Amino acid sequence: MKRSSVILIHIAFWALSVLIPSILLLTYKSQITQGMMIYQLVTHIYYAIVFYFVYLLIVPITFGSSNSLIKNLVIFIAAVIFLWFIKIGKTVVTDYRFGLGLDKYNIYSVTHYLTDLVNIIIYTLFAIFIKLSIRWYNERKHAADLIIQEHRMELDFLKTQLNPHFFFNTLNNIYSLVYMKSDEAPAALMKLSDIMRYMLYESKSERVPLEKEIEHLRYYLELEKLRLKDPEFVSLNVMGEISNHQVPPMLLISVVENAFKHGKKRVSNPGITIDIRSEGKRLRFMVSNYTLDNQPEEGNKNSGIGMQNTRRRLELLYPGCHDLRVSQSRGKYTVSIELYCETNKSTDVWS
Repeated sequence: MKRSSVILIHIAFWALSVLIPSILLLTYKSQITQGMMIYQLVTHIYYAIVFYFVYLLIVPITFGSSNSLIKNLVIFIAAVIFLWFIKIGKTVVTDYRFGLGLDKYNIYSVTHYLTDLVNIIIYTLFAIFIKLSIRWYNERKHAADLIIQEHRMELDFLKTQLNPHFFFNTLNNIYSLVYMKSDEAPAALMKLSDIMRYMLYESKSERVPLEKEIEHLRYYLELEKLRLKDPEFVSLNVMGEISNHQVPPMLLISVVENAFKHGKKRVSNPGITIDIRSEGKRLRFMVSNYTLDNQPEEGNKNSGIGMQNTRRRLELLYPGCHDLRVSQSRGKYTVSIELYCETNKSTDVWS
């Protein structure tokens, strides 16, 4: 918890602890004397000492160690009794030192002493409650920060795996064009330059506009079309309003890479179908391709770095609000991703 927030909690507590007795005192206007006002002031100062004696010393000793419950209880009771005797001594010294004449208010009665004991216990319990509440909040926040840090480190690690993996596959595609002495190799290198620029500068962000991700996907598809020499092999369909959505960078490309890597090439067009559909807050992304005999199945550990990274990134960035399904039917392999949380916001999901 921020220091300023802790200070505000203390200020609010003392404002209430002073205000309530003052209001009660005002109900006895005819009995208010200068002596009573001095007595109340000294009493508030004493209760502040009690509070911070417990807050700064007793709580760290008892709740910050491995003491048994019985030992902590003994320390608590001893502290209360000690503070109670100090309160009695404070009352007597204040009365006689300033000549306040407080005996007419029955401050030396058993009832008054028991009231003082109850007040000391109340302030002690409040000190324990506030101290432990702040400690509990800080521990929870620290644990949450550690989880966020671990998740971010894992996401960064996933990106370092994904980018070289993507770069390696794309270089292989361009190499095949160069090997065949294709006139389209220079254009492919320019597309690769655009893709690498996106990877270097945009993929550092937690989220990117969906439009940019689709633009990046189109560059990749153009590279693949050059390699396959079949512009009709891929069908890309974008439906709905996509301008309001943001997605993790390189999310779509890893699934599409898988389709090119494991899909059949000699099939009736389109060999690969990509559908991107926006429906309000929901975003659906589906890739289908004709399967090879060795098409990886769902759950197979060797299904590729790209798909493994995609699954893990979705688990970290969209916990509880995404759906990733992989199916294989009638010679087609389909990967379907659905995001149904606030995908139009570029804030961290842990905030």
